Amino acid sequence: MWERYSNKLPNSEALKVLREVIDYISKKLEARIDDTDVWREGVAFFSKGKEFLTVEVTTKGLRIHFYPSAGVFFNGQEKFSVERFNLWKSSYRKASGKYRAMTAWVSREMHLPAIKKLIDMIPTSQ
Repeated sequence: MWERYSNKLPNSEALKVLREVIDYISKKLEARIDDTDVWREGVAFFSKGKEFLTVEVTTKGLRIHFYPSAGVFFNGQEKFSVERFNLWKSSYRKASGKYRAMTAWVSREMHLPAIKKLIDMIPTSQ
């Protein structure tokens, strides 16, 4: 798995970020994770049969998808210290004024504190 991903990622720093993110998710959300799917493009995490978080490996770095089933609410005004992020317009809820899904792009170690903060927002049980 790691060799396949290392061939795709832009540099060794991005591979180090990938390893740390996967390790952090696995430990932090261990009680929540029922299943994982390791595929050619990344790793998907499941809880109660639903995919709630995916780490996708690209030639530019990592795309981390937080699905509505993760149980996180994102404030549209908040900024995250990652390369780029996109709140999913389709996940917006008028009642709360928040978004239920987003994608974050990371590839450098300097992004680790921010992505860990985002992962920490996911409830450890569902």
